[in-house]
Amino acid sequence: MRGSGSCRKAALLLGISAFCYGWTTEAHAQIISLPGTTTGKAITNKSSKSSKVSSTAEGKNETITVVGTHLGAKETAEIQPVTMITGEQIQKSSSMTLGDVFAHIPSMGFSGNTFSNDGGSCLNIRSLGVARTLVLVDGHRMVNGNGSVDCPDVNSIIPAMVDRIEILKDGSSTTYGSDAIAGVVNIILKKNFTGTTVTANGGISEYGDNQTANVTIAHGFNFMHDRGNFTIAGSYNYQAPMAADQRKWAMEEAKVNNPPGQAQYFGSQYGPQPVFAAVNGGAPLTAQSDGVAQSVISDGHGGYRPYSWNDNYDYSKDNQIISEQQWGALSGTGHFDVNDYVQLYMTANYTHTQTQDVGTPMYVATPATTLTGNSGAVVVPSGTPGNPFGEDVAMYQRMFGLGREYGYNNINMYQFTGGVRGALPHSGGWTYDGFFSFGKTVTSSSLSNQVNWRNLENSLGFHQTGGAGSTEGYYDPNLCAGIAGCASYNPFTGSMSQAAANYIGFTDTYPSAQELRDVQLTFSNKHIAKLPYGPLGISVGVEHRSLDGYWHASDEDKAGLNSNSYRTDTSGGYNVTEVFGELSIPLLKDLPGAKALSAEVSGRFSNYNTYGQTYNWHAGLIYAPVPDISFRANISTGFRAPTIQELYKGNLISLTGTRDPCAYIGTFPSSLQSIVAGNCRAQGINPDTFKQNNGVIKYQTGGNIHLQPEISRTYTIGTVVTPRFLPGFTATVDYFHTHITETIGYPTLSTELNGCYSSANFSSSYCSILNGRDLNGQLNPVNRYQSNMGAFIEDGLDINASYHVPIDYNNALTFGADIQDVMAYKTQTQPNQPFVSYLGTDYGPMKWVANGTITYTHGPWALTYMLRYTDGFNYYPNSSYGPGLSMWYKVDQTFYHDLMVTYTGNIYTVTGGVKNLGGQDPTFYANGSYNTAPGIYDYSGRYVYLKAQVHF
Repeated sequence: MRGSGSCRKAALLLGISAFCYGWTTEAHAQIISLPGTTTGKAITNKSSKSSKVSSTAEGKNETITVVGTHLGAKETAEIQPVTMITGEQIQKSSSMTLGDVFAHIPSMGFSGNTFSNDGGSCLNIRSLGVARTLVLVDGHRMVNGNGSVDCPDVNSIIPAMVDRIEILKDGSSTTYGSDAIAGVVNIILKKNFTGTTVTANGGISEYGDNQTANVTIAHGFNFMHDRGNFTIAGSYNYQAPMAADQRKWAMEEAKVNNPPGQAQYFGSQYGPQPVFAAVNGGAPLTAQSDGVAQSVISDGHGGYRPYSWNDNYDYSKDNQIISEQQWGALSGTGHFDVNDYVQLYMTANYTHTQTQDVGTPMYVATPATTLTGNSGAVVVPSGTPGNPFGEDVAMYQRMFGLGREYGYNNINMYQFTGGVRGALPHSGGWTYDGFFSFGKTVTSSSLSNQVNWRNLENSLGFHQTGGAGSTEGYYDPNLCAGIAGCASYNPFTGSMSQAAANYIGFTDTYPSAQELRDVQLTFSNKHIAKLPYGPLGISVGVEHRSLDGYWHASDEDKAGLNSNSYRTDTSGGYNVTEVFGELSIPLLKDLPGAKALSAEVSGRFSNYNTYGQTYNWHAGLIYAPVPDISFRANISTGFRAPTIQELYKGNLISLTGTRDPCAYIGTFPSSLQSIVAGNCRAQGINPDTFKQNNGVIKYQTGGNIHLQPEISRTYTIGTVVTPRFLPGFTATVDYFHTHITETIGYPTLSTELNGCYSSANFSSSYCSILNGRDLNGQLNPVNRYQSNMGAFIEDGLDINASYHVPIDYNNALTFGADIQDVMAYKTQTQPNQPFVSYLGTDYGPMKWVANGTITYTHGPWALTYMLRYTDGFNYYPNSSYGPGLSMWYKVDQTFYHDLMVTYTGNIYTVTGGVKNLGGQDPTFYANGSYNTAPGIYDYSGRYVYLKAQVHF
């Protein structure tokens, strides 16, 4: 959405932007969500103290800034679908961070939701992925927000420093290069701010937890007779933890594969009490049990009984839904007019984030890798004192003796951009803009009370004899005594001693960092030639950019001693040199049936040191037959270069909860069951008796230096309606189509395994992931290396409308709607494979997501009601999730109701409200976390907030 200077700007809470046209009454309401229109109206900045440089360059005291273009010509400013959120809207909302601002925008794919345990928020336009959404600050790239992820953290920007946010929901690789396949978010900071603003806000749930607090101070001043301005802000944010056991709906986490009519089970078999099962060909400990085949657990009276689902451990009692998080940030912007032709400018930002996450103790069952000599299970030998079974047994236990896991993140992000811009004297309207940007994020992460597998074996006195992966060996009473620091642990005779806990447990540490360098020079002329219906504009430029990063594994990880994962270091980088150009072409103007017709074309050539060269182009057209309606169309190509993690990620072996097809043949269609059984027998597996250990499969993955970029083609076709006969109304409808080829990734593991085993004689290409089976018949780690594997298609509509109705000089009503309708969302996992639709499933977006608002304004008071709607979805695409095999196979649609009131005084604004007014529990989703999807649904219950701001 774009707002003109005469437009009344209705504000939005939680980032659902709204803009209006055709009325002049100043709005006093901060609306929870008056959804924005994608009108693409040009932003006109008019400052009472405008820069001499910009005035000289433009020939008037206004500049037009439009995301998606270097030129900013007014003739083509509305050609692409752009929405906007103003700083005024943000400051009047309850949002503490920019992640809060974006949280419920229908087209954002919910990745900006405040559910985050590392303090960060990444953006995800149209659910195309965070790596395909480009985030800018003043048109300059942000450094990634965490050393181990490949996306910027918008929470590192102080909301009080934001002048506006522009959201371009269209491909823009010709303007910005890689990553802009889904679109671009441009966060524009304040440039001419004067005075001091103090903001304080906080909130709390109806249960007295999930408290949030923020204090921000911003100060700006002009200097040198208004030739320059400097603005600085500091902010502190606090997020209190929220324990899972404080919500009834989060307890006893359900399992999606519970068949209807059978006993339902919850939680995990790995609990405080050890569970035992025969190993090394020993006699079964019981004829039948739930969970691990023929397993037993203590009966509390010195004996053992078959394990039952009722024995499952409810791990929600020891987990947090939200961790404790703290942010501190400093930000500054400045500019100085050296003379009429030169302006110096800069932005600087520093953010320090600390998080602490408390979780359930680590469990042990099978090691992540046996390649380093680990046995294939936790073996308690027959000779262990107190062993009542008289044979070797495998143990499955959550290590409460070590204590709960504590995860810590310390993240320091800083970025500086400095540049010079202005007009070339006596050049006929040529302007220039050159900048250098440097950003770096350094992260220190740790996870306490992890299990050193080798030390655990030593403490148990298990002397392995069968080689790597074997479970054969004997009890050696002298093994632990001969190792410095070792303390014995006997699961039959008592609890773990502190000395044993100190020996078995360790703190896993993994530092990481990413570094960005970007230099660019652009020359533009909006009036290079005079055409019959307006000036021809041109912009050309060159950019060089480099990105480097590392992620260092701990010594225990690299030695394969961590029970849960084996990994090596990640390290690498790349650089690119690019040239780009853009033309703005007015074709018709002020003719019958053609109020305006303009075109825009652009192109970019990129040369990467990793994979080579690529060229991308864009063409757009906007046509207004009359002032009341306009039509626009865009077609563009785009690309996404492989990230550091995708290229250089170290080798990783870990565990994932996925079914082994040989253990669940009955879940396949009857026509395929004989094929699956035959393939299992070919691997030496008896499908009638085989049981999968622990419900997990080992996988190995890592980087792929041979990856090529993803390639995209995007179409958008839309209309903007602002009828003169209905003042205050505006509506837009934009159709979008994105087709991506050479997609980087891999199919879901269940898709690959099921596709492999259901093919005759392992004939499917999916079978390339297999690496045979171990001595116990369990799958060896399957390969999960990313490749340019297939294609992706998404189609949909963005529908927006707003209507402002003045009642009298002191009262008004404002209505708004923001709707996204995804019409297609499908993936091809491998070449020549059919496209599979994930629309309306838990592997893709909901078909419909919408928000609607109504605001009543009375003088300085404003009352806003907001309705939020999220469509339901089904589980996909495993047959075990169907209605015949699972009682949880569908998630219902959800409605939320919010209410907010705002009072605006001369120098202060106070906003208070309630989110989730009805106190609705989050929608049940058995395949998610804590029986829901906290990244989608409101997890706090009824939430009350208050925000106050004073400016002087």
